[in-house]
Amino acid sequence: MEEIREPCVEDRELQAGSSHSFSRVITEEMVMDFARLSGDYNPVHMDEDYCRRHNLGQRMGHGMLILSMVSTLIGMYLPGPGSVWLSQSFDFIRPVRIGDELTVMGRVLDIKNKGILGNDIITMSVAINNDANAVIARGRVIVTVK
Repeated sequence: MEEIREPCVEDRELQAGSSHSFSRVITEEMVMDFARLSGDYNPVHMDEDYCRRHNLGQRMGHGMLILSMVSTLIGMYLPGPGSVWLSQSFDFIRPVRIGDELTVMGRVLDIKNKGILGNDIITMSVAINNDANAVIARGRVIVTVK
């Protein structure tokens, strides 16, 4: 289990252009745990033979498993602890395979002061690349943080 870390950027330093990235390998255990947690046992995630028979190649990681790494980015690194994820828009470009090392990269695009909760509203771009540096998913998130 990963230890909880301090935010990568102090509130006073957070500005348009602030960025952070981290990497994680997608494991068999992660896919199985996510299937149990979500109840999504779609054969594209669970059955290698099914994937071969339907010309999908290998099994694919769940899209929401991949986006859960965005939650890690927001809650632990950028902006960090105390952040609340408000909305998102993502496109999935390529499938993720077990064993892929993914890099999640976030960049602050805009900060608006004092949103509805009295906190700053932050718009960020996010890209998730595999170990071949091919884009897996990309999108934008809006978060709030004091």
